[in-house]
Amino acid sequence: MKRPFTVTLLALAGLLLAVYNAFRAMVAAQQFEFMQSLGVGTPAILLVVIGMVWAIGFVLAAFGLWRCRAWGRRWMLIAIVAYEINFWIARLTLERTAYEQLTRPADAIVTLLMVFGVWGFLFWPGTRRAFQALDHAQGIDTQQPAGSHPSHG
Repeated sequence: MKRPFTVTLLALAGLLLAVYNAFRAMVAAQQFEFMQSLGVGTPAILLVVIGMVWAIGFVLAAFGLWRCRAWGRRWMLIAIVAYEINFWIARLTLERTAYEQLTRPADAIVTLLMVFGVWGFLFWPGTRRAFQALDHAQGIDTQQPAGSHPSHG
């Protein structure tokens, strides 16, 4: 079965998020000594670790979506929500700018658009059918509850 165009776009978006987070981690690592001299060494370490974790997570999600695997779909559904929660926790605890409160409404709208956009595309009936059809063709039953097996009667 052919991969739906929306899934291709989401896989590419996942790769872009992975590259963005890897770049953020690299910049934080390069600026680590400078950040330590300002007394913000702990946030610098957090930025490196969190950036690399999200880079790996979004590469996995993109790979799963590209291959139309049910686990890739579930991974992206969870990852986008967790990513946005992480964004807001970091923003509300680490950012110290005068204009931060002014940009909250726009960022909240972007967050909602990202989450509902990803969820909307991945719950679109045609998209769900594509994932189920490919898994079924490969002998993977995505309709069975976890831990159950047809031979257990």
